[in-house]
Amino acid sequence: MLKLQSAEAIQERIDQAVAAWLRERQDLIVLMCAINQPGEQALPTSTRIQNFCQVLMDYVSAAHFEIYDTLVHRAEHQGRLQAVEQAKRLYAKLQVSTDLALRFNDLFDNDEHCEDLQSQVAHELSELGLALEERFTLEDHLLQLLQEPAMEAL
Repeated sequence: MLKLQSAEAIQERIDQAVAAWLRERQDLIVLMCAINQPGEQALPTSTRIQNFCQVLMDYVSAAHFEIYDTLVHRAEHQGRLQAVEQAKRLYAKLQVSTDLALRFNDLFDNDEHCEDLQSQVAHELSELGLALEERFTLEDHLLQLLQEPAMEAL
């Protein structure tokens, strides 16, 4: 009984971490849209870009160092080896968007860079947006794959 409660508590913590991470994804999308939004803005473009970069790096880091690892470890513990192998293949595809996110952050990580590269923001943001759209689809597939009931163990 204690082991079952412990497994339920672990699953609840995992669910909470995934939910927080998905809220951060939503924040990322909102900030991305706000960067190129026409009209009066409370924050200068460089500040909006840097805020976006911070959330982007937090989101990508949480994905790689918390969420993916936790879900894969849990699936391994459950003996769901096929799901783990599929997840590892998806993880490799996610690296493309991770590299673009890191590149974007490196380009626009401070006021000076933002000002110097102002003319490139729209293009870089568009390229990153396409990569993130694919990333979100892959991540959703990864979540579905790793959070399904352990069918292969039956």
